[in-house]
Amino acid sequence: MQVYILNILVIVESILLLITSLILFSKTRNLTNLKKYEEALINAQAEQQAKENDFFPMLVHELRAPLSVIQGAADLLIKSTEDLNAEQIHTLLNQIKISSSSLLEMVGEILDVSKMEGGKFQINKTYGSIEDVLKEQCSYFEPVAKVRKVTLSCPKLEDLPSFSFDPERIKQVLNNLISNAIKFSLEGGSIVITSKKDYGFVRIEVVDNGVGVADKDKPLLFQKFFQASNHKDIKEKGTGLGLVIAKGIVEAHGGKIWVEDNKPKGSKFIFTIPLR
Repeated sequence: MQVYILNILVIVESILLLITSLILFSKTRNLTNLKKYEEALINAQAEQQAKENDFFPMLVHELRAPLSVIQGAADLLIKSTEDLNAEQIHTLLNQIKISSSSLLEMVGEILDVSKMEGGKFQINKTYGSIEDVLKEQCSYFEPVAKVRKVTLSCPKLEDLPSFSFDPERIKQVLNNLISNAIKFSLEGGSIVITSKKDYGFVRIEVVDNGVGVADKDKPLLFQKFFQASNHKDIKEKGTGLGLVIAKGIVEAHGGKIWVEDNKPKGSKFIFTIPLR
């Protein structure tokens, strides 16, 4: 009997030790996971801070380029007007105009992001047809696409109802997505823009068969200052604010924006806008 009791005590003690070991293991694992999470958070914050620190020198560089063009063209017009023919003067004025537009776009992006972060960003909805906006933007970008030897098409799939949205802001979203699609398309590539009704939303897709977006870049695409890993043949850079602003505009309408792969290659940027 005594041996029997001793055996039971040994078994109970063993079970208690096992339970204690499991608890300690679980707590150790949780602490390890927590430590890993904290380290990842610290690294992410450090990386974001580094991006912000790198952003301002990059921004100064981006601003300096068009300012230099404006200054150089203006100097020539002031100092050498009598020696320039009409075509040369027109070329210089056109350079000033293009560079000024680039500057205004960059300043506008910075102001938009500042308003979004300060909770002061607003949209102005009007009742109208989003198909008209799509047609207008397709027509606007067709010459740019032709220069890059890229096919841009906007097939009409179905009639969409009119509804309330901010046409200027939606143009801004489309400008960013279409210009990015052209930028990251190679010669002979194609871009297709489609729209359709989707469960109370208008769903718009900008689809290209270009270099695509790396898997590691997808979660970061809509973060401030992020620059995607460019293909070796793609040298154009931006401020890294365009997709942040596009996301803010779409979400201000009550919609969503995201990216998918366009198999076998390329990217598919999709955003939705509620019809009500």
